[in-house]
Amino acid sequence: MSKENKKEKNVEVELEDGSKVSIVVKKPSSSLLTKAQKLGAKVWTDSVKEGLFTKLTLSEFMKKQGIWDKSKDDSQALITSEIQRLEREIALGVDGKRLKVSEGKDRAIQLRRLRNQLRELISERIGLESNTAEGLSDNAKFNFLVAHCTYYESGEKVYNSLSEYEDKSDDAVAFSAAAALGEMVYNLDKSYEESLPENQFLKRFNLVDDDLSLIDTEGHRVDVDGTLVNDKGWLVNDDGHRIDRDGNLLSDEGQLVLQADYEDDINPTPKKKAVKKKTTPKAKVEVEAEEEETEE
Repeated sequence: MSKENKKEKNVEVELEDGSKVSIVVKKPSSSLLTKAQKLGAKVWTDSVKEGLFTKLTLSEFMKKQGIWDKSKDDSQALITSEIQRLEREIALGVDGKRLKVSEGKDRAIQLRRLRNQLRELISERIGLESNTAEGLSDNAKFNFLVAHCTYYESGEKVYNSLSEYEDKSDDAVAFSAAAALGEMVYNLDKSYEESLPENQFLKRFNLVDDDLSLIDTEGHRVDVDGTLVNDKGWLVNDDGHRIDRDGNLLSDEGQLVLQADYEDDINPTPKKKAVKKKTTPKAKVEVEAEEEETEE
């Protein structure tokens, strides 16, 4: 949980043992940013000397190896162009015509799909770029800032050095501190997503909830085709049971549930055992009485 502030963020972090600690992440000063830039420059220089790729040489290598060719460049350009077109149509309309809300919704969903396609297309390249001289330089700068901008509420620094932060970078405090600083430095927060044209439209006409998830007219979370979605992101039917895109029931593991009706022509039907009638005591008494009358 964090409290918004332009110059700092107060973050409450839950530790592995269930306890909680409050930290304050401050926006870096100009002098601290300068130090981070110097560190980044040194890391870049050292990386190049060691023979690591720069983004430029990586791009050339990927083209030679067929990892990223002209067809992918063309696909990226086409998707980017489509995104820009849909953004304009949602924000400004089409040729001055008044659009229906349903038409705007269709465009907003198309935009979301295109952004996902673009992310998937360039994800491999981005992953490789993180290990270039520039990627390592950016990472070093960011780690330096997190290490020197994170404090306890008492004002004491959480990390005494960059190496101490790097040694603990996988724990909950370090993760939360990095996320908070990223929001301030790179605008990696919810407000950026809300500012996208498609999300502005969807919020205006109550088509998404506070988390920007699509909802129906009753406020239930739905998928792009209107199918109900639960808190785990699973498609569900009206009874809350997990289903696939065609409406077939699924188990919690995502496997189809056996529903077909079969005529068993393999396993023989067990024969019913004949039940013998038992002579009740009453019937036995009646028989004895009849025999006595006969003797008389």
